[in-house]
Amino acid sequence: MKKIFFLLLISFTIYAQKPINSDVLIPYRDKKLWGLSDTLGNIKVKPVYKEIKSFFIDKQNDEFVSRYVVKSNKYYYVINKDKKVFLPESNTYDSIHLNNYYPNHFWVFKKGKVGLYHKNKEIIPCLYDQIIRTENDSYIIKKGKFTGLINAFGKLIIPIEFSSIMPLFNEEIEEDTDDNEEIEPKNNNKFVWIAKTSKTEKKFYDTKAQIETTIYSNILEKRLGSETISGDSEDYDLIKNRLLETYDTVDIDQFENFAFVTKKNKKGVIDLKTNIEIINLIYDEVSYEGLNKNIKIFKTKRNDKFGLIKSGNQALLNCEFDDINEEHILTKDNRKGVFVFNTMYPYIKPKYITLKSIEPISISDYWQFGLFEVTTENGKGYVGENGVEYFND
Repeated sequence: MKKIFFLLLISFTIYAQKPINSDVLIPYRDKKLWGLSDTLGNIKVKPVYKEIKSFFIDKQNDEFVSRYVVKSNKYYYVINKDKKVFLPESNTYDSIHLNNYYPNHFWVFKKGKVGLYHKNKEIIPCLYDQIIRTENDSYIIKKGKFTGLINAFGKLIIPIEFSSIMPLFNEEIEEDTDDNEEIEPKNNNKFVWIAKTSKTEKKFYDTKAQIETTIYSNILEKRLGSETISGDSEDYDLIKNRLLETYDTVDIDQFENFAFVTKKNKKGVIDLKTNIEIINLIYDEVSYEGLNKNIKIFKTKRNDKFGLIKSGNQALLNCEFDDINEEHILTKDNRKGVFVFNTMYPYIKPKYITLKSIEPISISDYWQFGLFEVTTENGKGYVGENGVEYFND
C-alpha cells in the first residue's frame, strides 16, 4: 500500500495594510532627477541625484535599515534615507554593489576588478575577480583559477595559490608538526582553515573574530495540507475510476485534494471532498496558482486569452490577457501589469513597457510591501503594490 507524501509548503503572508512608516523611503524619479518618497508618494528627500543605481530597505533588529547607491556628478556613493554618507564619492569607483545581509559592507569595482569597502575604508583593494564573505568575518578572494583568504582586518592569511579553502570546525587545535608551518599550540581563540591544491592541503590559523549578528524578520508561514481521506493511493484510484465514468481524463492532485478533469476537450476542476466543479469545464487550459486570502486560485485560458478564477467560478481577472506568468505579471497589448496575491489593493493594470518584481520590503513579521521596477517611455521608475507610481514623467 503506497503512502502519500505531504509536502511542506512555505508561503509568504503579504496581507497588506496602508504602509505609512516614514522609515521606508523609496527612490522617486521626478523627470530626470531622483530623490526619495514615502510609500504614498510624498517626497521626503528632494530629487537632486542624477541616478539611484540600486538600493535596499530591510528590517533588522526591529529597525529599518536602508542604503542607496546614488550619483550626483561622475562617481557613485552610498547614503541612507537620512542622507548620511557611508561611502563617499571621493573614492571614484566605477560601480558599487550592496548586500542587505551586510549593510555596511560594499563591494566596489574599478576597471572590472572588485574590492571591499568597510568601516570607512577600503579593506580590500580592487584587484580581484571575486570576493566572497565567509566564516570568521573573512573573505575568500579569487584571481583566475586560484583562491586565497583575507581576514576581518584586511590581512592576507592564505596566499592566492590554492584551488579551495574551507573552515575546519569542531577540532581542537593541536601542535602542528608540518615542516612548512609554525607549531601552533592548543588555543580556543584560534580559527582553523584548510587550503587545498590538487596535490596537497595545508592548515592556516587566524584569531577568532567578534562577529556582529543581525536578526532578520521571519515572515515565513508553514502550511500543511489537510488529510481528507485515508491517504492511500488505492483510495485515489477508486476516486479516479469513478470520475472517469463522467469525464474523459482525470488528473488528481493528492495534496490539494482536487482533480483536473476534461470533457470534450474542455477543462475544469473537481473538489474531491464535495464532488463539486469548483472550476467549470469551459476552459482550454487550467492550472493551480496557489491561495489568495485562503481561497484557491486557478489560471485559465479561453479563446487564447488568460485570466484568474477563484474556486467557485468567480473571476478575479477575466480571460482578456495575452499572458500571465508564474509571478502573475500580466501582459496585454505588449504592456505589463501585475496581480499581487493577498493584498487589499486592486491589481496593477498593464500600462508599462516592462515590469519586474524586486525584493519586497518587510514592514512587519507578517507583511511585506510589494515593489516593482517598471519602465515607461521616459525611463525607469518604481510602482508599489498599492498602485502608487514613484515617478513623475
